[in-house]
Amino acid sequence: MAEYLSPGVYIEEIDAGPKPIEGVSTSTTGFVGRTVRGPTEGLPVLITSFPDFRRRFGDYLPDTGGNDHYLAHAVFGFFANGGKRCYVRRVVVGDPSITTARTDAAGASAPVGGVVRRLAQNAIGGANTVTLSSLRGVDSSATLTFSQTLNGVVTSEGPLAVASYNPATRAVTLGANLANSYDSRYTSVTLNTAGVTPVIIGASEPGAWGNNVTVQVFPEYGTSAQVVAVVDAAAPFDTVQLTTTNGFYVGAIVEFDRGANKAYGRVTAINGTSIDITPALGAATDLNPNGAAPTMARTCEFRISATYGTMVEDFPHLSLNNTTNFYYADVINNSSTLIAVDDVSDNTATDPFTQPSAPDGLNVTLAGGADGTVPSDADYIGVDNGPNQRSGIRALADIDEISIIAVPGITSQIVQNEMITHCELLLDRFAILDPEYNLNSAIPDVINQRNLYDSKYAALYFPNLTAFDPSTSTEITLPPSGHMAGIYAKTDNERGVHKAPANLVVNSIIGLDVAITKGEQDILNPRNINAIRAFPGRGMRVWGARCITSDVSWRYVPVRRLFLYVEESIDEGTQWVVFEPNDYTLWARVRQSISNFLTRVWRDGALQGIKPEEAFFVLCGLGTTMTQDDIDNGRLIVQVGIAPVKPAEFVIIRIQQFTAEANLV
Repeated sequence: MAEYLSPGVYIEEIDAGPKPIEGVSTSTTGFVGRTVRGPTEGLPVLITSFPDFRRRFGDYLPDTGGNDHYLAHAVFGFFANGGKRCYVRRVVVGDPSITTARTDAAGASAPVGGVVRRLAQNAIGGANTVTLSSLRGVDSSATLTFSQTLNGVVTSEGPLAVASYNPATRAVTLGANLANSYDSRYTSVTLNTAGVTPVIIGASEPGAWGNNVTVQVFPEYGTSAQVVAVVDAAAPFDTVQLTTTNGFYVGAIVEFDRGANKAYGRVTAINGTSIDITPALGAATDLNPNGAAPTMARTCEFRISATYGTMVEDFPHLSLNNTTNFYYADVINNSSTLIAVDDVSDNTATDPFTQPSAPDGLNVTLAGGADGTVPSDADYIGVDNGPNQRSGIRALADIDEISIIAVPGITSQIVQNEMITHCELLLDRFAILDPEYNLNSAIPDVINQRNLYDSKYAALYFPNLTAFDPSTSTEITLPPSGHMAGIYAKTDNERGVHKAPANLVVNSIIGLDVAITKGEQDILNPRNINAIRAFPGRGMRVWGARCITSDVSWRYVPVRRLFLYVEESIDEGTQWVVFEPNDYTLWARVRQSISNFLTRVWRDGALQGIKPEEAFFVLCGLGTTMTQDDIDNGRLIVQVGIAPVKPAEFVIIRIQQFTAEANLV
């Protein structure tokens, strides 16, 4: 209770009346299957359009003769038929979250390290001056090695000593003339550095797709300022005054250019126009070259740019210092969908030149990516190592919003049993199964498949669809589950989950691989196999809405899914009841909350009856749903009954001849 310890007016908020129950989404689909690329660990990925899918998971997989390449087509069909959002879980052999020795899906990668520069313009043989793309690390103590690969011919020379350099033009004067001419497009210039720890740049996810990722590495200078003085009167000489510290930051690697040579340090503190650096300078005069141009201080960063097809990701102003917000491993690994980098030890204090650097000073080609072998049933099923560590179908359990699941094209009994079990355990989702048959025995085959299952949490659709394959510009045969999931979603959004997802045209297809007649459907429908049929002048339509169950009470897909919707909505909408005082006041609020929700469901046309009393009932109270023993043991029991509407599957119109004599009878 509130405390009233002194006189005054106390304003209090009280919680009274029923709490509203909001209906849950019923149209979010979970897809599982092979993709060109995409994450293999963590949570399934939310996708809101087919272009979104292509950005995250790549394009269509080629048909290699199996049934594992349909996921991209299914997702396209989902959105083409009215789907709004889905979650995708990629399956590969050797998924890191699967405990298995099979790890033949590999990620493309390439090492980068050292200090390699490129020519900014062609170098002429016989000259002693070259222009580089960057002067970081270049001073009068450096030597340069030139290497050109052109038309398969390698030309190289060096090391050649640096005599002087011009920071404004990036021109370098060598101690000797070049023996050869070099084309800037094909030439790398290597500085004489040692002990560099290479950084491994790899594709963000395994697969052969990563071999098509190109990366470029650019050295950068950030902010620059003129050095005014070294402030310290005695060692350590680690405080440097600048004309301005705007743009400098703690952790920045700074190059001090003294005109003839350079020094490097890391900023440890900023005080006004002064910076503290480590390691300390050898003397207070180290940054005051006699008779030379003013010493300049520049922050040293680098840029990494990754390209895959039309996708380009650019990461400027990166640092090797892991104490800054620009640390390359954090920036790239937290935001890139194309590449990932190793988090190597920061050794810039002893090696100021260390930075990711391409073998030719610019370009990195990733290699070694492989898709691996075709996933097995076990890979599609996955393992359950707890939240965020599940794989395959079992990873869909991490996403509560999913209400429909599909594994396009995978028709093995083991996988489809897992789909059904998944739905029956979670009690909040429904499985769409694809058919398995040979064209010369289609009807008997699909009947045999149907006879393998008995569940009110799944539906089987037949036959397969034919569509245009944009990846090959030819016709392709597709399983129907992705298109059907889109039709489910469209029906839910436009009419409601109580409306059967049937008598609707299947979009984005050109035909069916088996033509079903009425006589053949007379065989299929009683066995609860949902047909997709072609009707002259009316297109290709879904012509069935039954679950693969022997329980006639749960025969229809909309009845089963309506109950899933009501159950999940009430479950999520009554969580506030837990640990409340279990008395008459609470029982009345619970009854009212559920009744208000079901009244909305009835008004939407999902329940039978001309008034709410005929559509549902809600019971909760001592002597009706609970005993004193229930209350003593902390149980609050509510009994809910609803009368769902059912689809008009058989429309019977009886016609008789109308005559005067017949009218008198």
